[in-house]
Amino acid sequence: MSQQTDSLSAAVVAQQDSSWHASDSLGSSWSGSGAVDYWRLSDSLYSLKRDQGTDLLEVEPLPQYYQETFFSGDSLLHPEVSGHGYGQVGEPMPYLLRHDNVVTSLLLICLVAMLFAFAHNRRFAAQQLKGLFFRPNASDSYLTETPGERRVKLLMTIQTCLLLSLGVYLYSKEYVASTYVLQSDYQLIIIFFAMLLAYLMLKDCAYTIVNGVFFDGKRNRQFLSAIRLVSALQGVLVYPVVLLLVYFGISLQTVIYYFAGVVILGKILAFYKSYIIFFRQNEGFLQIILYFCALEIVPLGTLVGVWLMVVNLLKVNF
Repeated sequence: MSQQTDSLSAAVVAQQDSSWHASDSLGSSWSGSGAVDYWRLSDSLYSLKRDQGTDLLEVEPLPQYYQETFFSGDSLLHPEVSGHGYGQVGEPMPYLLRHDNVVTSLLLICLVAMLFAFAHNRRFAAQQLKGLFFRPNASDSYLTETPGERRVKLLMTIQTCLLLSLGVYLYSKEYVASTYVLQSDYQLIIIFFAMLLAYLMLKDCAYTIVNGVFFDGKRNRQFLSAIRLVSALQGVLVYPVVLLLVYFGISLQTVIYYFAGVVILGKILAFYKSYIIFFRQNEGFLQIILYFCALEIVPLGTLVGVWLMVVNLLKVNF
């Protein structure tokens, strides 16, 4: 038994001695006393078996486990969709004219145009306003309008159409439908503006044709000048209310009543001018009623009917 124990101890001592010599030889190789063959050493990281000059950041081709993930074959995986951030999605703000730079620019242009017109045509404006309430004579400014003064009237009439179109747009969005098939709200405003401008142009043409048949040219020119002045003044009266509606949020119902009052005032002035220019001497009450209804009431009713047809065609029915 003692002999077996002695032999086992001798084997352990021999093994330790061989390990010592092996480690000693390896240490001497690291210290420079001998060359080391790195290719024969075990390197689990494969950090030494690379060709010289190879960029460690360039790996071609990429391994399969770099190209695909565990969920690559899953139908619910959508890597093109970005992840959600923290917080709760807020409700988007509705479109408001007060936040629109284009509408603000147009209103500023209208203000500058009115100030410029009144600053450079004070005498002309005073004569025109005076002529609304008196019967014009041959020496009045109706027959001596310059091309610049006619352009001022035209510019103010276009401004009237623009301001009324903004009011009609807000009424349509509030009381008819909030969503339309058009891509932009600008298109809806442009449609209303074109309708109002076409209405005034067609009414002007109708007055020219009818008055040219039944009345002389002088009175015809006087009446057309007065009607154009009324259209221009309507834009001046509407402008402050549009500003209050867009930027201060006053009641839309109040604005509708105001717009209706301005339109009715314009019709009263048109009726008055047609009476003192065409029918004062004839005393034809029935004729002036027919004249006024045919050239003022019927075109206005047609405009309202066309507007209803357009908004019904353009609105989105849910």
